[in-house]
Amino acid sequence: MEQKKPLLEIQQLEISFGRGAGVTRVVTDVSFSLGEGEILCVVGESGSGKSVTALSILGLLGGTGRATGGKILYQGRDLLAMSPRELDGIRGPEIGMIFQDIMYSLNPVIPIGRQMTEGMERHLGISRREAEEKAIRLLERTGIRDAAGAMKKYPHMLSGGMRQRVMIAMTLACEPKLLIADEPTTALDVTIQMQIMELLRDLQKETGMAILLITHDLGVVAEIADRVVVMYAGQCVEEAPVHELLTHPAHAYTQALIHALPGLRDSRERRLYSIPGTVPEVYGDIPGCRFAERCPLAAGCTRRKQAEMIQIGEGHYSRCAEGEVKEA
Repeated sequence: MEQKKPLLEIQQLEISFGRGAGVTRVVTDVSFSLGEGEILCVVGESGSGKSVTALSILGLLGGTGRATGGKILYQGRDLLAMSPRELDGIRGPEIGMIFQDIMYSLNPVIPIGRQMTEGMERHLGISRREAEEKAIRLLERTGIRDAAGAMKKYPHMLSGGMRQRVMIAMTLACEPKLLIADEPTTALDVTIQMQIMELLRDLQKETGMAILLITHDLGVVAEIADRVVVMYAGQCVEEAPVHELLTHPAHAYTQALIHALPGLRDSRERRLYSIPGTVPEVYGDIPGCRFAERCPLAAGCTRRKQAEMIQIGEGHYSRCAEGEVKEA
């Protein structure tokens, strides 16, 4: 697969929370890039550092969270070195974000229409009338039939699927080059999840924007991704084009995730594979492979000597290539 021109490059990112003696590193040595017009999926269990990595791109860690190392380059400019004012010029017009919790992403006391037009007036410099007309077109584009009626409603008056479509329309309003979608189908039923993912894929083809999709659903990954980054315990453990990763996973954690997927052709007797143990709560100082305590291949492997990402094929990188995990 031809590597596209990098739009976003994350280089050896480290993220910490806390102050003084209470500092905890939650992300270490995370590096990956996203090309123009590409869809990159970041997958892993809850607690692996996916959402924190995504939030750090726009400086949205809040509280005591901060990037304590590395670079986040957008079109060659380091976002971590920008002032809050400079970042405000990036958020929206250049990089849009769909947050995980739909209900709390929209202001409950402001009508949908005003929430959509405010950002367009500010970033695009257009009149309210022009912004309203564009908002209606965007809502229709995302599949909301009575767009003019939806503009007058408050978030609680819409279904979860409609609220998510509103969020997508709001994010697209300023025509960003990069869309970050953090678990955009959380709490939606399976049918609506499929519709939202198809909508994102169609909009990406139509607009040419790049998408960084955070998810734990490998089924979604198989349908939408160009490339995949697998994260575990605050690190990238594998990166590859989607077909290569799903057919030839190298890291034991990636193999375990794939084995845990149910299949349409599974026999009724097949028991779903379950990864033993849980993601460690504190992992910043674990030497070598952070998956070792849960890994069926750990005995006798070289995990204590090799904890770096190594290239094992064209566009395929892994922190482990010890063997193959078999289903129980």
